[in-house]
Amino acid sequence: MVDIGGRALSRVGHAAMSMRGSDVRWVEIQQNTFTNWVNEQLKTRNASISDLKTDFADGVLLATLVEALQDRKIPRIVKKPFNQHQNLENVTLALRAISDDRIRLVNIGNTPYSL
Repeated sequence: MVDIGGRALSRVGHAAMSMRGSDVRWVEIQQNTFTNWVNEQLKTRNASISDLKTDFADGVLLATLVEALQDRKIPRIVKKPFNQHQNLENVTLALRAISDDRIRLVNIGNTPYSL
């Protein structure tokens, strides 16, 4: 932990705060590249994203992406979720569909994702 002005930050938080121009540019390039890749996958479903940080939040577009990659439907997705519970359920269903294909998800929390 690092103490910054009375706040304790993890080394990860500290590293993110110390990013310089070239590091920030690299992150932007990675985000743009991944956004473009996602949009290529979503074309077959007449969908697209513009912001990785927000567009997957309700799980609808995440489920759509997983369905496009797996070429099968994920059951019970709420297409127009109206509360946080439904958002979380959509995300969980999408991640479970990935997990069911024996794809190991990492960097979700502190441990590999398993349902």
